[in-house]
Amino acid sequence: MNIKIGAIIKKLRAENNITQDVLATAIGVTPQAISRWEAEGGYPDIELLPALADFFSVSTDELLGYKLSQREEEITNIKKEISRLAEVGTIEERITFARNAISRYPADFEIKENLAVCLYHLWCDTKNNDLIKEIENLCSSVVAECKDEDTRYDAINVLINIYGGTKQVEKAMQSVNLLTPMKYCREFAKSSGIGDGNTEFYIQDEIDKLTDCLGTAISNYPLADELPNDPSTWDRKIEMLTISNHLYKMIYGDNLMFYHVRLSQNYWLISTYQISQGKKDETLASLEKMCYHAIEYDKAYINDHGKFYTSIFTDKLIYPKPNKDFHELTEHTNCYHMLDRLQNKRYDCVRQDSRFVSIIERLNQHAK
Repeated sequence: MNIKIGAIIKKLRAENNITQDVLATAIGVTPQAISRWEAEGGYPDIELLPALADFFSVSTDELLGYKLSQREEEITNIKKEISRLAEVGTIEERITFARNAISRYPADFEIKENLAVCLYHLWCDTKNNDLIKEIENLCSSVVAECKDEDTRYDAINVLINIYGGTKQVEKAMQSVNLLTPMKYCREFAKSSGIGDGNTEFYIQDEIDKLTDCLGTAISNYPLADELPNDPSTWDRKIEMLTISNHLYKMIYGDNLMFYHVRLSQNYWLISTYQISQGKKDETLASLEKMCYHAIEYDKAYINDHGKFYTSIFTDKLIYPKPNKDFHELTEHTNCYHMLDRLQNKRYDCVRQDSRFVSIIERLNQHAK
């Protein structure tokens, strides 16, 4: 039988973003030996097979080419379940699942980063500082060894959040400095033209990403810890959220497709301040706009993936299907989530109003 163990080792290394140097150190050989195996210039000694299998959390059978597809399928299913639980699971369920997944695949950096995120959310809820060291260890491992830039950057952001939340300013800044400055990002570089005839698309892609970054930043501004949540700030916060909505409409026009979800969120936030001010009519008007954009987003999610935006700034861009670089909630509709928010007792003073009742009825038609 033609044993392709070198190709399998190379594949496992690539999947787990492990360098030849790291693997060599872990099993006690030279990087040159790893390189030779992967080039099919020789095989590892038989006594090294258990160490190799343990390192990659596979069986020796898999290492020799058996059942590798089964392992890949299991990892794919694990990551699908991680995504599902991120939307509908409790934080405890997510942590338990991630820990079990890591026990099976301890070298998988994406699972490690997910566990770190879950633990960070638990820390946010409990302020249990016993969690911090584990979060640091998980993220530091990913940052030091993972070659997938998205997973690595996600881990860096978790470190920034935990250090910022615990007032470890120096460590937070050290982590920030691991990220690439905005002026050097690939979107900026490509929008200047790289000679492939796609400069107009690259410019629109840059506009798209900058718009959503700016719109989201403006929407997050009212929620910043440094901006007190008292009546003196509410009009200012409403103005910020209104400007965010204008920004999306200016760039995308009426054909917002995905970005209806941003406006639905903003109008809901606006309503929370208006209801606190006792402005019932204004609250209901904002909730009606929230309802409209929530429904339009849910329709777009069903019907519009793959279609082009139509404004002069975005007509070269399509509304993509959910992927590694474009995340959408998939377990429930936006209307479902908005209905949940309207259960808050802050809305009791308008709950019997015919306009509020109509909003609930319309959302229910699209909620699942």
